Amino acid sequence: MAGPVKLAATLALIAVLVLPEATGAAATAGRPSARTGEVTQIDAESFQRMLEEVSALEGAVAEEDGGITRVAIATDGKVWFFTQPGHAAHPAIVSVQILREEGVPHIQTDGWRGGSRMAFDEWFTAFVRRNAHLARKWREQ
Repeated sequence: MAGPVKLAATLALIAVLVLPEATGAAATAGRPSARTGEVTQIDAESFQRMLEEVSALEGAVAEEDGGITRVAIATDGKVWFFTQPGHAAHPAIVSVQILREEGVPHIQTDGWRGGSRMAFDEWFTAFVRRNAHLARKWREQ
């Protein structure tokens, strides 16, 4: 799955830009975590509107890869993943954001589902697992 693999590289870059002292702070102010937020139902029209709105945000950088449009917003530490037609979960969206609370990095993952529930659950779970892995690595540092 290209999405979760590229997610790691994108989150690492965003962490460097947005969270310059995350490693040191994590040791004293709590434990990094990966959180799963809500999964919301979405229709094709809302999907398209969200894709257009996110792509138009200041600093948005979009890249297409493997049936996914990835839009990184470095200014807020958020990466959006939009399925393209032909993807098993389409229309579907996953957003992943690095947040800081009291100096500790956390990864928040949210989703919007309009296509196959089974395909979306599989896709979303790949993100959740990858984010949990990154949070564990941060805790070990």
